[in-house]
Amino acid sequence: QLRERYSDGRPLIGISWQGGGKANRIAMKSLKLKQLTPLLQNPDYRFVSLQYGDDGPHLQRYHQATGVEVFHDDSINPLKDMDGWLSQVAAMDAVISIANTTVHGSGGLGIPTMCLVSQQRDWRWIDPEIYKGCYWYSSVDAAYQDHKMNWQTALTQAEHWLHKQTLQQPTY
Repeated sequence: QLRERYSDGRPLIGISWQGGGKANRIAMKSLKLKQLTPLLQNPDYRFVSLQYGDDGPHLQRYHQATGVEVFHDDSINPLKDMDGWLSQVAAMDAVISIANTTVHGSGGLGIPTMCLVSQQRDWRWIDPEIYKGCYWYSSVDAAYQDHKMNWQTALTQAEHWLHKQTLQQPTY
């Protein structure tokens, strides 16, 4: 039902850009939504927020400032209804997220996922020199922030990954 409600004929791509936890960790592993703008401007995809927390007003301000729409479903509250949120994740063709609960939800459901991993990663993300990707979920790939704490290379890799993923997916 969620897939039908969200669908406009383009692949549905779930996004999440901010992690939870302690305040100092949030900043280290999160992106600013505006950093995703080049990706989100691609008209070939419909982007759906899987972000937990009250992101609706933030997405409205972002849309007004950039003209870029990210679909937000007010009926889903990831922090209070995990089943509803996982149903939302399951409706996606692919997911792009920083390392947070979204990756575990989509990875556990087998949804093709690109995790954007910061240099301040925790133990779950093995050094890419040793193992590049996600050891825990076969459907999850990873792109890493560079050593200068810049996200650009990882975001470019995510764009290429998304194009490759959606070429392999049927369109609805």
